[in-house]
Amino acid sequence: MEDFQTNEITPEAVFKDRKSRRARIWRFVLSLLLLGALGVFGYLTWQWFIPRVEKFGLSVLWINGKVLLILLPFMLFLLFWLFFANLPRTKTAVSILPDGIRKKQGRRDLKIRWDSLEKIRMDLSRSYFLGIPGKRKEKLDLLDAVGNTLSIDARMDRFEDLTNLVRQKAFQPLLNLAQDQLARTGKFRFGKKVMLEKDALSVGKAVLPLSQISSAQIENGWLKVKAEKRRKLKVRTDQVENLDVLLHLLSSQP
Repeated sequence: MEDFQTNEITPEAVFKDRKSRRARIWRFVLSLLLLGALGVFGYLTWQWFIPRVEKFGLSVLWINGKVLLILLPFMLFLLFWLFFANLPRTKTAVSILPDGIRKKQGRRDLKIRWDSLEKIRMDLSRSYFLGIPGKRKEKLDLLDAVGNTLSIDARMDRFEDLTNLVRQKAFQPLLNLAQDQLARTGKFRFGKKVMLEKDALSVGKAVLPLSQISSAQIENGWLKVKAEKRRKLKVRTDQVENLDVLLHLLSSQP
């Protein structure tokens, strides 16, 4: 983490989470109103049942209110989930600076310089269940040489613009890092499962000679690499670090 004066460096762009926090507050208020309404309804219902309970016993609750008693736990679970999932949170602002990226969230203030950046992990995928698309995952993690991690997700306004700008700014420093290590050691890791060597690409235990690779592309959250003789390798993009650099190096092979 670095201390720096914001008045010394003018941000090129600033992104906030205003829309997300506003929607979160509305959902939080709605959950409070619904919980209050449910409490009032429960109180009035109990007042209506008291004379009948005194006359017929507790069994009258099940006889006349079984549907309500069955649905009540599910309603409470959903309302409490809505309440706790939307607790108000502190403001977040991400600034893109000429020399780095800064994230302020409440009292937390973190800056990562572009020239100290070592890894970018992207999770821009969508899960499917029985062919039905689920919620799209949108997250970007930046890690520097001393272990700082700066995370950005879709709660930020104009998330796509922010992601594209970060990827543009980070590309050249990460490319220089990969090229330097390839020149020195002959290999560079793009996560636990992917390693690029001077003449081969490894994905898990599978190895493809670079001379045989015909294409590499992103499709539905997967990195798919095609080679001669219909050989294919694929790995989820969230398991690949510095994805843009890997695609560039693969496409620039002679």
